[in-house]
Amino acid sequence: MRFMPHLRARALSTAAAGLLVLFTLLVTACGRSDSTLQGDLQKQLAADPETSSAHLTITVTDGTAHISGSTDSTTQQQRVLDVARAVKGVKQVQSDMRLSDTALLDEVKKAIASDSSLSQIPLRVEVQNAEVKLYSDKTNEDERTHLKQLAGGIPGVAHVEDNMK
Repeated sequence: MRFMPHLRARALSTAAAGLLVLFTLLVTACGRSDSTLQGDLQKQLAADPETSSAHLTITVTDGTAHISGSTDSTTQQQRVLDVARAVKGVKQVQSDMRLSDTALLDEVKKAIASDSSLSQIPLRVEVQNAEVKLYSDKTNEDERTHLKQLAGGIPGVAHVEDNMK
C-alpha cells in the first residue's frame, strides 16, 4: 500500500495529459475553415453600406484573407480592411485593392484644381487601368513636369502619360 500514492499521482497525470490532448483536438476541430471565413467576410462586406459597392475578390488561405479589386475611395478601402480584421478567425489581411479608374480620375482632377498654378490650364485627363493620360496644347515645360508629378503622386496611379504640348 506504500506505492499507491505514486500510482494515483501517475494516473492523475496521465488523465490530465489525455484531457489536454482532447482539448487541443476539440479546439482544432472547432476552428473555422477558410471557406467559412471567406463566405462570412463576403457576406459582411456585401451587407455593409460603406463596402457593398466595391468590386472585390476575396480568398482565404490558412486564415489569411487576401483582398483584391477596386474601390471608390481610400476610405472605402480602410472600411474593407476593418471589416475583414473583425471577422472571427481571420488571422491576417493582405490587400491588393486599388482605386477604380473613376475614383482616380476624380482624385487627379481634385489635386489639379487645388493647385493655383495649374488649375487654370485647359487640360483633359483620362484614366484607364490606373494609367493617367494628360492632354493639353496650352502648357509649358515646367507646367507639364508639375502636372506629371502631381498626377503620379496620387496613390493608385500606376503611370502618367504626357500628351501635352
